[in-house]
Amino acid sequence: MITCPKCGKLAKENVQIYNDNLRKQNITISPVIPVCRLCGAEVTVSNTCSTGEIIVINGTCGSGKSTVAEILQDKGYLAIDGDCVIQSVRHKKGIKQYQWDELINEIACEIDILSLFGESFVLSHMILPGDFEKFIEIFKARNLRYKFILLKPEYQTAVARCQTRTCHTSITPEEWIKHFYDLLVYDNDNVDIVDNTNMTAYETAEAILTLPCRRNEK
Repeated sequence: MITCPKCGKLAKENVQIYNDNLRKQNITISPVIPVCRLCGAEVTVSNTCSTGEIIVINGTCGSGKSTVAEILQDKGYLAIDGDCVIQSVRHKKGIKQYQWDELINEIACEIDILSLFGESFVLSHMILPGDFEKFIEIFKARNLRYKFILLKPEYQTAVARCQTRTCHTSITPEEWIKHFYDLLVYDNDNVDIVDNTNMTAYETAEAILTLPCRRNEK
């Protein structure tokens, strides 16, 4: 299931899941690019997730997605971050251009890889309402229970957080914050909206953990 081009078949303990060298953001979550611990070569993983739980953290810039995901990673969740997914796709293609659906396909691939190492996952990614069902199908195909969370602080709180956050080297223009804030409107019983305006990241993470999981039936 895990093959190194130099060392052949590998046991899980000889695989490093994350590639810190490819990470561009100042966060603790890195791109999922498995490499051989013995020789450093990138490995091929053949696996399809068949069970587990995933927490999806959605929201506009400055809503706290990555920070909350980092906290859940510290609690044992295997993490996928949308910005890191972009780095993975660019690395695999060898160019900076990518299509939005390529990110969705990469996320599915990373879930499959991570499922060799655990059954609890967290995904921090900006997901537009039009793509909601695409992710539900990914979870359904893998028998994943899920929590789909939309972090929705007050608009000015999101703007203020973007001014002080350190995960990116530049400040997100307010027009983009506004653009996605207005787009991310869900009226769906399967989406839990969390107003974290007056909550710390740790309080937000704890609130998310208390919410029930939903199950897709094949």
